[in-house]
Amino acid sequence: MKKKTDFFPKCLPTGIGSLPYIEAQDACELIVKTLPQIPFWPQLPKRSARENMYWQYCENLPGVTFEEDRMCIHTPEDFASIEKFYEHFLSEDLDFFSISKPFAAGFYQLQEYKDQLQKAWAVKGQITGPVSFALQVTDENRRSLLYNEELKDIVVKNLLRKANWQESILTKYNSRVIMFLDEPYLSAFGSAFTSLNREQVIDSLEEVLQGINSITGIHCCGNTDWSILLETSVDILSLDAYSYASNLLLYEEQLKKYLERGGTIAWGIIPTSEEILQNISVEVLLEKLEKIWADLVNLGIDREQLLSASLITPACGLGTMHQDMAVKALTLTGNLSQKLREKYKLI
Repeated sequence: MKKKTDFFPKCLPTGIGSLPYIEAQDACELIVKTLPQIPFWPQLPKRSARENMYWQYCENLPGVTFEEDRMCIHTPEDFASIEKFYEHFLSEDLDFFSISKPFAAGFYQLQEYKDQLQKAWAVKGQITGPVSFALQVTDENRRSLLYNEELKDIVVKNLLRKANWQESILTKYNSRVIMFLDEPYLSAFGSAFTSLNREQVIDSLEEVLQGINSITGIHCCGNTDWSILLETSVDILSLDAYSYASNLLLYEEQLKKYLERGGTIAWGIIPTSEEILQNISVEVLLEKLEKIWADLVNLGIDREQLLSASLITPACGLGTMHQDMAVKALTLTGNLSQKLREKYKLI
């Protein structure tokens, strides 16, 4: 299992990924203003369909096609394109796996803030996780790639190298890089609508996690079998703590082991429901999070260890929100982090 070193965020804030902006500069200005400690590059789905979390990582995939608002991967009829793909993968040709500016304007815009990135405690990137990608994207028969072994292997390896390419760029600005895997469809695990099995999930996640050189995180914005993620080699478990923290606490033994081996939790305590967000305050969020932590302490988890191994984030991406609500969500994230760090003398 990969071990991280010197990663004690002590309730620093960061974001999940998407923002509701069309102009990348506007999004990055907000990020470096509200979350200067761990800025992240913004995904901008309102800017273009190419910034959709699945389209964004599909460049140079063998057999990729676009049909209006739908993207799918066709099984190549010849092996030349597949052979070429594996050659680039095995040689670690990261230029082949680069993400171009039309697919990730925020990634390129964030690099314009060189001074802020160098001063930051860490810098965060993200990719779509292999399970969600393989479940959501289909082949030519409209069958999820998860059930097409040949194509599934290609997309998992593609995602790994997309992460490696990001690392190669971001480490030029900051030696501490965090790379999140966004896995919304893990909430479907165990449902009647998918035949996902535990081994399949872990194997796909581990192939990517083990190939990333940075600090790794997995974000799931719904409820899931948290024991699966707690038993992987991931460094950061990111969840919608506003809605699902009580479910995480059900996995008491796995959670203790995860924290004991150095795991970190990104507490998505800032809600992404605009109705809730409109009237909520830092004080209410502080009380809610401290109640969650008190329950963990009652389970035998050390408070100091918990404070040291925590990040503060919104519950999920903010790409579908109104801009003023996204501003409020990131402002609350930064303010709650500051209040926690002052209260518990973590600064």
